[in-house]
Amino acid sequence: MKIIKRYKSELHGNCWRALLKYGFYSGLILSFVVIFRKWLVYPLSQPVTYVEEITLLILMFIFVWFYRRKLPEKKMAFKEGYIVAFGTGVVASIIYGIFIMLYAWKIDPEIVNRSFDLQRSLETNRTLTDEQIRYIVKPQYIAFSAIVFSTVLSILWALVVSIIMRTEKATVRTKQI
Repeated sequence: MKIIKRYKSELHGNCWRALLKYGFYSGLILSFVVIFRKWLVYPLSQPVTYVEEITLLILMFIFVWFYRRKLPEKKMAFKEGYIVAFGTGVVASIIYGIFIMLYAWKIDPEIVNRSFDLQRSLETNRTLTDEQIRYIVKPQYIAFSAIVFSTVLSILWALVVSIIMRTEKATVRTKQI
């Protein structure tokens, strides 16, 4: 005789609207962080740094907490927290990537040269020619890598945030075969 366990969790709020709204705010805040860093004479040399990733993690915590606080009974399962946190991270990554492309084209065109120097100094890129590395560090590729790196890290950050912020465990339904 086998027992099949199925977990059932309910979405208590409108998580789709929340992830779009909070993702948009997070993307704008990440963009402001980059501008603030340039103003402090600490400009970017690569598309995503620890500062932006830690900022994204903190924003995910804050916005999932805001979301949970607005729920009727303040109950949130892991799945709902993960959807809000990951969706916030993805939307923020897209907005951040668009901003990074504009940043590399208009605000700080020197990021291409700093990225080139960084790529040239890596041991794995010793065999590449300067033309190949220049092709890699175009503004659109810098923006694309910012979107990809932030999205991949959003997967991990969302796991951490949703585990910590959940207030309700999913119910277990067992079925005997």
